[in-house]
Amino acid sequence: MSNIKNQVAIINLGTELTQGFTQNTNAHWISGRLRDMGFDTAYQIALPDSADTWNSTWNMIREAGVRMVIIGGGLGPTADDKTRDLIAKTLNRPLVYHPEWEEPIKLWFTSRGKPYSASNQIQACFPEGALVLDNPVGTAPGFQVTHEGITLFATPGVPSEAKAMFERHIAPWLLAQGAPKFFTKETRLAEITESDLELVLRKVDFTEEVSWSSLPVKDALVLRMYSHKSPEILETVQARFEKALGEKAHSIIVSRDGKNMVQVIMELLNARHEMIATAESCTGGLIASEIVSESGSSAIFAGSIVAYQNEVKTQLLGVPSDLIEQYGAVSEPVVTAMAKGAQQAFHCDWALATSGIAGPHGGTEEKPVGLTWMAIATPNKIFAFQEKFLGNREQIRLKSVYRVLSRLRIAILEQKITCTSVH
Repeated sequence: MSNIKNQVAIINLGTELTQGFTQNTNAHWISGRLRDMGFDTAYQIALPDSADTWNSTWNMIREAGVRMVIIGGGLGPTADDKTRDLIAKTLNRPLVYHPEWEEPIKLWFTSRGKPYSASNQIQACFPEGALVLDNPVGTAPGFQVTHEGITLFATPGVPSEAKAMFERHIAPWLLAQGAPKFFTKETRLAEITESDLELVLRKVDFTEEVSWSSLPVKDALVLRMYSHKSPEILETVQARFEKALGEKAHSIIVSRDGKNMVQVIMELLNARHEMIATAESCTGGLIASEIVSESGSSAIFAGSIVAYQNEVKTQLLGVPSDLIEQYGAVSEPVVTAMAKGAQQAFHCDWALATSGIAGPHGGTEEKPVGLTWMAIATPNKIFAFQEKFLGNREQIRLKSVYRVLSRLRIAILEQKITCTSVH
């Protein structure tokens, strides 16, 4: 379980955050760095520029016993930059002007040929007793102050400045306090929904020393386990989890080391010295794009044909026109012929094909929006399957991409005979 001494609260001030004009990327980044260092983020809060919400939030954090607080934003020279005033009033300390810290601010402006306004002087004012922290990439210094056993760090809200000041000042201070041990294990999953994962996890004895979280990403469902005890206890719980998955574990578990779907497929094909190609209709080259986004993909990827028009399916992939007329482009026979055509056109071992109705128009009662036929040509057979996806056009196309890639991974794992590549 997390020790209260290892917990940190992150507060970002700015009405632009709470009204949705700006994403709070600083909190996301800082939380990740804290995790890597072994600290837990107890609170991650965005506040408007309001004294009332600040006061209630501060009281909540103080009562919770959190002893480290990182505050971002509101250190500029304008009227809505209220952080230094709010902290000073909360701690019942006056703001003290430091002329030695105004000089670097003046120099920053004059060296760039910009006029210096007296309003910038407020950036050289800090709560009494605070340690001023220089800003290596901006004009506004930050500060560190301890009050009633709680250490506060205040940094600018500009992401580049917040990151630079975290690495320059906050990270060394945290490490000096004695960074706790922190271990994580990430497992990427496919072919399972979050609700089904929840049912499986209920069967697993996690013990008090291990906590977990799950997060859907574009190609998988990521299960992360955390412990302050040891990596061995994570392996023990991992084994329990895989046992709870049963015989489906090999198809559900994409990787145990954080590798994504395409990286795993590349490893499998590289080990077999085999190549793959794609024939894409509704996905419009997205499968190929996902593959080539990974470095080294040329070792396993031959190429792609985006066959959107029926004439292209016939001319470049050899799909018989009467097959399209009889069954329609979105059908098992056509997508199977597309996969076979790509496999032959590129002289490769594997091929993927997709044909579907991504919408929002074009669906019928027999073939609704979201219907996608997918086919996989292996070294010794071709099989096809259909899915009916929910979502908008982009979501349906992306779901088609990752479903066929997932089934490809399983097919490679289950391939019993290694065929010699024609390359």
